[in-house]
Amino acid sequence: MAAALCLRGAARSLLGRGRRQCAGRVSLAAVCSRSMASKTPVGFVGLGNMGNPMAKNLMKHGYPLIIYDVFPEACKDFQDVGQVMASPADVAEKADRIITMLPTSLNAIEVYTGPNGILRKVKKGSLLIDSSTIDPSVSKELAKEVEKMGALFMDAPVSGETALRDLTKLQERRLTTPKPKK
Repeated sequence: MAAALCLRGAARSLLGRGRRQCAGRVSLAAVCSRSMASKTPVGFVGLGNMGNPMAKNLMKHGYPLIIYDVFPEACKDFQDVGQVMASPADVAEKADRIITMLPTSLNAIEVYTGPNGILRKVKKGSLLIDSSTIDPSVSKELAKEVEKMGALFMDAPVSGETALRDLTKLQERRLTTPKPKK
């Protein structure tokens, strides 16, 4: 609540109508600026149907990627711009922000806790974001294991069909393609 009031105060100040003062106030322009976002490397594990476009979006916005996928051919789109690692543990050694996008609970368990898993080399204070659509009880157990290592775990599952994404792209093309003259 206090943060929202400070932001409103910052907006009023930018408009020249500021009345309140907040300690350590930051301008709304600074808060909203994408240039504030740190461009430190982002680890990404799982470059399948869902992970590939997510990683490409990060890449498009200038984030250096440190990637791994169990299928090396999934990494080919990223070889020129990202660092391809030999294991999830190697990703954890190089990045302190890691996103995982895996197809099953078993894959998530292996990627986090397996012999070459993220938890073998994760650094204290790292942020691990799991966007896999997995069993909630597995996610809770992974969170406990990650927290034991001094890192943060965020369960951020996504669901959806790549067909739906492709349909959306097709509809966008139809809307932007000029109609032939009759």
